[in-house]
Amino acid sequence: MTRKLILAALIAAGTAGGLTATASAQPPVAFDRHDHDHDRGRFRVLVRHRLHWDVHGTYRDRDDAQRAARRLERQGFDARIERVRGW
Repeated sequence: MTRKLILAALIAAGTAGGLTATASAQPPVAFDRHDHDHDRGRFRVLVRHRLHWDVHGTYRDRDDAQRAARRLERQGFDARIERVRGW
């Protein structure tokens, strides 16, 4: 009985202490949104429309551009990726 009472008191104190410890007056941590792909440029996905190429979209990294180009090719379009410099 005494063991249960002590255990319950410790759990209550730990819970109350944990609740007050999580409240903080500090601002939330901001993450740097400029990752390593920023200096590499952007990638533009082009789709052939009749006799010319139209811009389908511009992406921050090559992986996203390749996914978009593959999706367009599976849908039957002719797609290519160009690297846009100077961004």
